[in-house]
Amino acid sequence: MNQARTPYDSILFYYDLYPQSIEDYGKIKKVTTSRGVFALKETTIGAHQADEFIHALRKLTKLGFKQAVPILPTKFGEYTLSTGTHTYYLMPWMEAIEYSARDSQEQKLASQLGTIHRLTVKTQPFLKENIDESYHQLLRRWEMRRLTLNRFADESERKTYMSPFELTFLTHAYMLDQMAEAAKNHLEKWYEICLEKEKYRTVLCHGRINRSHAFFNSDNEPLLLNFERACIDTPSRDIASFCRYSFRHAYWVEEEVLKWFMNYERHLPLLEEEKHLICAYLNFPEPIAFAVDAYVASKGNMREFEHVQRLEKRLTSMRRVQRLTQKLIIVSDHQQQEQQ
Repeated sequence: MNQARTPYDSILFYYDLYPQSIEDYGKIKKVTTSRGVFALKETTIGAHQADEFIHALRKLTKLGFKQAVPILPTKFGEYTLSTGTHTYYLMPWMEAIEYSARDSQEQKLASQLGTIHRLTVKTQPFLKENIDESYHQLLRRWEMRRLTLNRFADESERKTYMSPFELTFLTHAYMLDQMAEAAKNHLEKWYEICLEKEKYRTVLCHGRINRSHAFFNSDNEPLLLNFERACIDTPSRDIASFCRYSFRHAYWVEEEVLKWFMNYERHLPLLEEEKHLICAYLNFPEPIAFAVDAYVASKGNMREFEHVQRLEKRLTSMRRVQRLTQKLIIVSDHQQQEQQ
């Protein structure tokens, strides 16, 4: 037991903390000391990424954002510690409180995402090379992914006996290709409008905002954590990521998902090109491509029916995304007309 705790003891020494017990919760270690209970996060992020995310948190604090779980400094004023293989940082330990508000947790998180983006939004000076690079890079990546999916469909079709996974995939291959085409069209629309306007907006993106990266306090308000992927990027990317991680909690009532967008836009109304980019990200069948990759690379970690189950779940989600994004542009345009 003592031997297992040694590396954490040496890290905690920098905080003048002497553990009475350390409980392992995966990447989080619950550290009980005479000075209180703390959460020690163990990550594999590099020094540059660690600096970036601490910088992002400091920036938000300066701008008056109070909904982030604080990172505690060492006795030397450092916010992260590196051992060469791992990077550590310390937070107060927080116990989960039962959520009891009428609004969903995702509606509250969408509001916080809107707040972060509103506080940090900047209209960037137009550099055609930057827009071109972003556009062509994403287009190339999607074309490669699309080719991989089409190749998998062709190989499956040539087999005399298809596996249940291959059969399920083939049944939906045409729909997936249509969605990839829709994603490409939305991306082209984003590109055209950016060129026409000669400007675009960036914000501080959280990177992975979802209910597993938030604690809700006694007022049912979220305190956000895990800013490790924070970066400056388009708001569309952060919103699309939030949606992808949160769809499984929507029980697929489209009105619920549209409320996320309404809550977000109370803080930062989205521009037409940003909506097209969100639709592009959401329509591209990336989750299906990941499921196919995992199936092809599988060496017996998951059974066939588990692969099929995961694929079916993602296909259902993609069908709903298809309907949602069609509605999203219409609803957003209608809201803009009402505001005018």
